[in-house]
Amino acid sequence: MTKSVKSLKDDRMTVLVVEDDADDYSLLEGTVKSCCEKALIHWAQDGDEAIDYLFRKGEYQDETEYPEPGLIFLDIRVPKKNGLEIAKIIKQDPRLKKVPTIMLTTSSSSSDVLHAYENGANSYLKKPEGSEEMEQFKKAIGLFWSSILLYP
Repeated sequence: MTKSVKSLKDDRMTVLVVEDDADDYSLLEGTVKSCCEKALIHWAQDGDEAIDYLFRKGEYQDETEYPEPGLIFLDIRVPKKNGLEIAKIIKQDPRLKKVPTIMLTTSSSSSDVLHAYENGANSYLKKPEGSEEMEQFKKAIGLFWSSILLYP
């Protein structure tokens, strides 16, 4: 029997985080680990590194050590290739286009939101400012591991 849909709780999930700020990465890593202790998290600090990971170039050729992600978090403003460019590349690739891609940013600009969705982002999350937004952010991330949210 072939699995046609899955939830992130089904298997050990590989998560790629594309983020240039170490503090923001630590926040997201902690949040993901609180949702799924088995998550394997890989960190790319710029757009070129993310593309190398996704297309198995350079140091990322070993797919055992660097498995294909089941979820991608993209900071919209990373160096070299920004999150919008990366999202567009992901959604144009037949192997990667079904991978849920979540745009992360401090911006709530309507044009940034529009461009993110136009370039293939599946969700757009504003990075939290303050404790109330932090709780909402953690709940939003947690929804990606809900058994009712299904992926191809």
